[in-house]
Amino acid sequence: MLSPLLLLGMALSVIGVYVPPGPRFRCPKDAIYIYPCTCLRGSDRGLYVRCENTNLASLSLAFTNLGNEGMPIEELVLYKCNIVRFYGPALYPLDVRVLKFIDTPLKLIEEHSFLGVNRTLQELHVVNSNLEKFPREALQILGNLSLLSITGHRISTLPGNSFGESAAAAKLEKLEISNGTLSSLPAEALTPLKKLKTLDLHDNKIKDLKRNQFKGLRDTEFLDLSYNMIDKLDTSHLADLIKMGWCNMSHNAIADLKRGTFARNSVLKVLNLSHNKIRKLDSNTFRGMRFLRRLYLSDNQINDVGRGTFGSVTRIGTIDLSRNFIKKIDFQMFNQLQYAELLDVSENFVTIVEKLAFKDLYLAKVNLSHNEISKIEAGAFENCANITSLDLSYNKIENISKYSFDSASYAMELQLSYNLLTSLNQVPLHNMTGMKILNVSHNQIHSIPRQTFPKLYELHTIDISHNNLSEIHNAVFQTLFSLRYLNMSHNSMEKIKPSTFGPLPTLLELDMSYNQLNDVVRGSLTRLASCRSLTVKNNRLTRIFQLPISLGHLDFSENLLEEIPSTDVWPTMNALLSLDLSRNRLSDNLQEGSFENLLTLRTLNLQANNITKPPWQALGSLTSLQYLYLQDNHMTKLGKAAFGRLPIVFELNLANNKINNVTNRAFEGLLQLLTLNLTNNNISHIPNGAFQGLVSLRTLDLSHNRLEKLDNKTHGLLDDCLSLERLNLSHNKISFITRKTLPNDPWIPYRLKEVDLSYNTMPVVTFDLIAGSKKLEYLNLSHNNINEIRRYVIGNLTALQTLDLSYNDISEVSGRDVFLPPLNLSNLYLSNNHLSHVPLNKILPLPNLKVLDLEENEIGVFDEKFMKIIQNGTVLRYSGNPMHCDCHVRPLKRWLKTQTQLPMEWSNVLCQSPHYLANKPISEVTEDLMGCNERDIQEEPELDITPDVKYRSIDYDNEDKSWKATWFVTSREDIGDFYIVVRESGGKSTMEKDVVYSERSFRIHDLKESSTKYELCVLARDSEGNVKHYRNSQCQILNQHNSGLSVIFRTNLYFAIVVALFCTFI
Repeated sequence: MLSPLLLLGMALSVIGVYVPPGPRFRCPKDAIYIYPCTCLRGSDRGLYVRCENTNLASLSLAFTNLGNEGMPIEELVLYKCNIVRFYGPALYPLDVRVLKFIDTPLKLIEEHSFLGVNRTLQELHVVNSNLEKFPREALQILGNLSLLSITGHRISTLPGNSFGESAAAAKLEKLEISNGTLSSLPAEALTPLKKLKTLDLHDNKIKDLKRNQFKGLRDTEFLDLSYNMIDKLDTSHLADLIKMGWCNMSHNAIADLKRGTFARNSVLKVLNLSHNKIRKLDSNTFRGMRFLRRLYLSDNQINDVGRGTFGSVTRIGTIDLSRNFIKKIDFQMFNQLQYAELLDVSENFVTIVEKLAFKDLYLAKVNLSHNEISKIEAGAFENCANITSLDLSYNKIENISKYSFDSASYAMELQLSYNLLTSLNQVPLHNMTGMKILNVSHNQIHSIPRQTFPKLYELHTIDISHNNLSEIHNAVFQTLFSLRYLNMSHNSMEKIKPSTFGPLPTLLELDMSYNQLNDVVRGSLTRLASCRSLTVKNNRLTRIFQLPISLGHLDFSENLLEEIPSTDVWPTMNALLSLDLSRNRLSDNLQEGSFENLLTLRTLNLQANNITKPPWQALGSLTSLQYLYLQDNHMTKLGKAAFGRLPIVFELNLANNKINNVTNRAFEGLLQLLTLNLTNNNISHIPNGAFQGLVSLRTLDLSHNRLEKLDNKTHGLLDDCLSLERLNLSHNKISFITRKTLPNDPWIPYRLKEVDLSYNTMPVVTFDLIAGSKKLEYLNLSHNNINEIRRYVIGNLTALQTLDLSYNDISEVSGRDVFLPPLNLSNLYLSNNHLSHVPLNKILPLPNLKVLDLEENEIGVFDEKFMKIIQNGTVLRYSGNPMHCDCHVRPLKRWLKTQTQLPMEWSNVLCQSPHYLANKPISEVTEDLMGCNERDIQEEPELDITPDVKYRSIDYDNEDKSWKATWFVTSREDIGDFYIVVRESGGKSTMEKDVVYSERSFRIHDLKESSTKYELCVLARDSEGNVKHYRNSQCQILNQHNSGLSVIFRTNLYFAIVVALFCTFI
C-alpha cells in the first residue's frame, strides 16, 4: 500500500503548472497598444516605459492602455515631450514608482497632476525643464516620495512653505534642486524634512546663507552647495547638520574660514572647499574635525598655512592644496599624519621644503610637482617609510642633500623629471631600499658616476631619457638586481664600452634611441641575458654589434648602416623575431649570408634604404619570414622570382618605389603570400603571368599607378590569383573593363569580393563587367567619367552589397533594364552626378537598403515615394539638390517632426524654390508655406497640411436626436484639451465646450432646428490652454441625411491663415 507522503507527492506533481522563465512582468505583446510610448523591458518589479516627442493628449491614451494591463511601472520616462503645463488625469490609471521628465519644456506642474500615483511614486526627476515655480501643490499628496530631483530649471525662490503640511515631507530622503537660478532659500523651507539624508543645491545663484539655514535637518548626511555665489560661511550656517559626513562647497566665493566653522559637524569625513577665494589656514580652522578623511582646498588663494593647521585632523587621508599661492613647505606642516594617503601641493610657488616638513608618514603619495623648488633642507623627510609616490617633477632642483631623507624614509616611485640635475649622484639613493621606479628624464644630466646606485633589490624601471648623458661609469647598474626597463633615449652617448652595462640578467627592455652612438663595442651587450627588446633608433651606427641571444626585437632604424657582412654578425643561437633596418644606407649591399642564422625572424623592415633591386640572395636564408617591408625604396624592375623562395611570407609591401617593369613569374616562390602592396609606383603594364604562383593572394593593391588595362583580351593578369578577395585599382588610367579584366572561369571558383576602380577614366559601364563579378560585394566606380550604364549590368551583380557611382556624369538611370539593383544591395552612392530623378520603383523593393546617397544632384521635386524608404530605416542623403518645397515635401516634414532629434543627413538640406523659401533649411519651414494647388491635394489627400485632430466619424442618433463625433490626434506638437464649437454656418456659435485631453468623443444634444446647417469644429488647445490654429478638415457640416463625414472647405479663412504666416515668415 502506498504511503500518504508518496500519494501527496504524486498529487502535487499532477497539479503542478509550468512557470516560464523570465521577468514576472512582461512588456505588452502588441507594441502599438501603448503608442507613442515604448516598453523597454520587463522586470520582477514592473515595466520600464519610455515616451518620446509626444504630447499630453497622445500620452493619455497610452497610459490608459497601460493601466488596463494591470502591471506596475517601475520607471516611466517622458523624454523631449511637448508639454509646457503638466496637468489633468494622465497619470490616474498608472502604478508608477519612478517618474522622469527629461528635456521636456515644463513650466508648471499643476495641483492634482499626480493623483493615481500618489501612493506608489517614490522618485520624481525633472531634468532640463523650464520650471518657474516650485510644484508645492502637486507634491503635497506624494506620501511615499523618497527622492525629488529638479535639475535644470528657472526657479528663483523656494517658498517658505514648500513642504509645510505636505505629505511629501514624511519620507523624503534626497532633495536635489540644481543647475538653475535658485537665489532665495528661506530657512524655514526645509525644516519639515526630518528624514532628509541628501541635500543637493549645486549650480544655482545662492549668495547668502541665513542663520540656522538648515534647522531641523539633523539626519542630513550629504550637503552639496557647490557652483553657487556664497561668499561667507560660519558656524551659524551649518550648526544644525550634526550628522553631516560629506560637504561640497566648491566653486563659490568664500574668502575666509572663521574659527569653529565646522565645530558642530564633528562627524564630517569629506570637505570640498576647492575653487574659492580662501587666503589663510591656521590651527583653529579645522579644530574638532577628528573624523575628517578628505580635504580639498585646491584652486584657492592660500598663501599661508599656519603651523599645526592639520594637527587636529589626525585621521586625514587626503589633503589637496594644489593650485594655490603657497611659497614654502613649512616646519612640520605635514606632521604625524599617520593615515595620510595623498598630500598634493602641486602647481604652487613653493621654493623650499623645510626641515621636518614631512614626518611620520606611511604609504602616502606626495605631489610637489610644478613648483619652483630649488632647495630641500636636511631632514625634510623624517620617518616617512614607503612613500608610495614622491613627485618632484617640474621644479628647479639642482641638487638634493643626502640628508634630506633620513635612514627610514624612501619612496617606491621617485619622479624628478623636468628639473636642473646635472649628475645622477645628486639624487640621494643610498637609503631608498624599497624604490621601484626612478624617473630623472628631461634634466641636464651628463654623467652617471661611480657608486651612484647602492644595492637596490626592488628597482625595476629607470628613465634617464631627454638628458645630456654622455658618460656612464663602468658597471654602474650591476647593483640593481631587479632592473627590467632602462630608458636612455634622447641623450648624447657616443660609445658603449664593454663594461658599461656588465651582467644585467634581469633587464628586459633597453632603449638607447636618439643618441649619437657611433660604436657599440663587441660583447658590451652580450651579458644582457634576458633582454627582449633593444632600440638604437636614430644614432650614427655603421655596423651591427653583437646581440644578446635572447633578443626578440631589434630596432636599428635611422642609422648609417651601409652593409651587413655575411659572417660573424648574428649569434648562432638567437630568438630574434622582428628586425627594423628602415631608413639606413644599405642600398644594394645586402648579400647572401647577410641574415644568416636568423632562423626565427618573422618581420623584416627594409623601408627607405635606397634599394634598387630585390635582395633575393640575402633573403634566401630567412625560412621563417612572414612580413617583408620594402616600401619607399628605388626599385624599378621586378624580374622572374625577384624575391627568391620565401615559402611563408604573408605580406609584401613594395609601395612608393619606382617600379615600371614587372616580368613573368615575378613573385614566384611566394606560395603563401596573402597581401601584396604595389601602390604608388610607375607601373603602366603588367604582363599576364606576372602573378603566376600567387595562389594564396587575398589582397592586391595596384592603386596610384599608370595602368590602362589588365589583360590581352584572351588571358587576364589575375587568372592565377585563385584566392583573391580584395583588388584596388584606383587612381590609374583604366578606361574600359573587358571580360578578362577580373578573374573568371566557369570551372574555377574565384572569390573576388571587393573591387575599387575609383579615380579612373571610364566613360561607360559595359556588360563585360559582370564577368568575374558574380561574388562581388563591394564595387567602387566613383570619380570616373561615367555617363552611361549599359542594360542588365547592375542587375547581374547578384551578390553586390555596396555600389558607389558618385562623382560621375550620370544623368539618367531610368532606362529600361538599366538600373535593376540586386536584392542584397545595402549601400548605394549616387552623389555628385546630374540626376533629375531616380527609378524609385526599382529601389523601393530592396529589403536591405541602409544608405541611399543622392547628394549634389539635380532632383527638384521630392517624390513622396522616398518616404517609404525613409520610414523603413534607410538613411537618405539629399542635400545639394534644388529642392522645390511644395506640398510634396509635407510627408517628409511630417516625418521629421516625429524624430526626437533631427537626423544629421537632413540638417543641411535647403529649399531652393519657391523664391520666398530659397536657402532656408527644410527643418525651419512650416507646412503652411509648402503650397500646392487644390487639385493635387484632392488627388493625394496625404499631401494636405497635417491637422491637430482628424475625425473618425460623425453619427446621428435618430432615437435621442443627438450627434456623436469621434476623433484622433495626429500631431506630436503640444496638445492638451480639446475645444468644441458648434455654430450655424456663417453665424455665431451656439455651443462651446472644453473636453479633457483623455477623451476622444463628444455627444451633441438639443440642437434647435435651423434653416441653415450646423457646423462642428474640434480644435486643440496647447497644454497652457491656448487654442491652436486649425485646418479646414477640423470643421465638418452636420448633415443628418448623410451622417458620414461631409467636408466643407473654409477657403477664405484658410487662405488668410496662410497669407498671415507667410508674411510673418518673410
